[in-house]
Amino acid sequence: MNTRELVLISLFTALTIISSMLHFTLGPIPFSLQIVTVFIVAHLFSVKVAFWSQALYVIMGLLGLPVFASGGGLFYVLKPTFGFLIGFVIAAWIMAWFKERSEKTSISNIFIINIVGTVVIYIFGCIYFYLIMNFVAHTPITINHIFTGIVLLSGPGDIILSGVSAILILRLEKVMKGSGRFETLHH
Repeated sequence: MNTRELVLISLFTALTIISSMLHFTLGPIPFSLQIVTVFIVAHLFSVKVAFWSQALYVIMGLLGLPVFASGGGLFYVLKPTFGFLIGFVIAAWIMAWFKERSEKTSISNIFIINIVGTVVIYIFGCIYFYLIMNFVAHTPITINHIFTGIVLLSGPGDIILSGVSAILILRLEKVMKGSGRFETLHH
């Protein structure tokens, strides 16, 4: 990795930490602005920067730094919501990969990629939640409970954030292209 990539990874790791602190509890999971950081880094920078900024965030939390919405530490892998953090890492990579192969930059294109990322996050998050609750916490929960308690409760907010972020990302992209810095930062 070059110096520019290391700086961008550090910057977006820090932004993810900050956005995780801006949260409130909505049902069984905290609702935060972390997903917006994932959207932005995935659309404006390379796959490497997107992936490693989110992976570094998770690694820092697992090492005990209180960067997650509810603290940090290796025990966090036993929290039912840890799957959403794994989802951020995978979604950042997938979204950046799609963005790099996208021929057209438009609000609708960005929004669709954001929705793909959101679905990835929810898949990892909900499956992990189900497994931890049923097999580690020994608190039986059904797929229906997860769907109604997580997807239906938090999903609409994340869909709105996908749309608002698409507008923000398009504007940021235009500003960066206008300054001549976008191409050097994106690749």
